[in-house]
Amino acid sequence: MKNSTSKNSTKNNLVFKVGLLFFIGFLPANLHSQNYRTINAYLEDFGKNEMFIKKAMMDYTVTIVESQLDSRSEATAARIIDKINNINTVLKRTDKGFEGNTKLRDSFIKMNELTILSLGNGSLILNDYDYQSSLSLPEIGENLAKKEAGMMAYYKGLQNYDQEKKAFFSNFKLHFKKPIGKNILEYNAFQNIMFYKLNVMDEKLTKVITSMDKKGFDDCMNMIALMHQEILAKTATYKNYFKDNSLNQANIEYANLINHQSKQFSALYNDYIIAYETLQQLKKSSNTEAADTTESIAVYNESVRDYNIKKNLFYAVLNDVQKTKDVMYDKWLVVNATFLKNNGSFDYLHDTYAVND
Repeated sequence: MKNSTSKNSTKNNLVFKVGLLFFIGFLPANLHSQNYRTINAYLEDFGKNEMFIKKAMMDYTVTIVESQLDSRSEATAARIIDKINNINTVLKRTDKGFEGNTKLRDSFIKMNELTILSLGNGSLILNDYDYQSSLSLPEIGENLAKKEAGMMAYYKGLQNYDQEKKAFFSNFKLHFKKPIGKNILEYNAFQNIMFYKLNVMDEKLTKVITSMDKKGFDDCMNMIALMHQEILAKTATYKNYFKDNSLNQANIEYANLINHQSKQFSALYNDYIIAYETLQQLKKSSNTEAADTTESIAVYNESVRDYNIKKNLFYAVLNDVQKTKDVMYDKWLVVNATFLKNNGSFDYLHDTYAVND
């Protein structure tokens, strides 16, 4: 249950800051127009540029801390789109390919354009907790499904880029040295979107509690229970992706924590709402003559005491749960960053980019 104004300043939503900002400030220095005598010389420049960007992606993902409210997301995305458009313009003007073959350059530009598209449709923006939680539950469910589908489409596009790169290399009797094993950024993206979905729902839970919406509370808890089962199923499929299973386990622990809230305070919340509604009814009847009797005053005072007791009991448990959740939230961020540092590495030298046939 995150406070949307305080916690959004530290929600680093991590992977999709990768998607959001991996080009910011990283215009490669060696993009200059020239003719290359050999394919290896061309790939040395191109390979360094690409690997430089990938390294920047990883460094940014590990170190960045979100310092803006989600109300500034659109403005930030617009600046990123401008930056990527500028990079594409430079590539088109300075990268003449090799022997007139610009397919590698064109494929790289197409990948950049996919990032622009994904930014535009919101599928890579995962710091909009406050906005998402202000919607109805059906709208939240629809938006989360769209974001996940958009993220999958984005990484499919990156896979297509690898295939097109491989085809380009084969024209010059070279092999593209694709990294062995799973794509760590894609894996991290899928882990992060699960964390994002949990926090959207937890933020929604905060809002329905504050608004005294009993039906909304029950519906929210039911949706969290379904999401919990979905996350357990997905993490089960991810457990063999890397020897380091820390991030996968962190998502399981966090999902268990969010789901367990139902057992911790659902009954207390129900009692609190009933006491509140009873008190409101008595307040409405307080203007009648019958309200002046000793008996009616005693009933009203007892209702006030009952309401305060149940309210205080509920919030005592809720606040304890929140403290635990804050600790787990911060722990998840540390696990995420540590996982990337320990498992993510990008070589940016030409001799690891391609090899002779």
